[in-house]
Amino acid sequence: MLHCKIHDHNMPGHTVVGFAMYYFTYDPWIGKLLYLEDFYVMKEFRGYGIGSEILKNLSHTAVKTRCSSMHFIVAEWNKPSIEFYKRRGASDLSLEEGWRLFEIDKEYLLKMSAK
Repeated sequence: MLHCKIHDHNMPGHTVVGFAMYYFTYDPWIGKLLYLEDFYVMKEFRGYGIGSEILKNLSHTAVKTRCSSMHFIVAEWNKPSIEFYKRRGASDLSLEEGWRLFEIDKEYLLKMSAK
């Protein structure tokens, strides 16, 4: 089940200015996790603490639901986001543990499922 946290603002023309989509998953090595699927704050509202507030809210949700950690991916080119997360204690597992992101696209899913 996918969950969503939103941050609304009372500015004319803007109701929702940021959001985080997440779900819970389980890793047999470390237990229950909150997986942050997508996280976005509109450019003109960055730098006002909205992202920090959303992340704080997610952290509270993770602790309240007994998650061992929060996982997410960040594009290598997205240096501002990488620094945002690192300032808040995030560890880059691609460097520390050597994890790689893989995808099996729909074409190959269809091929494998047809065998």
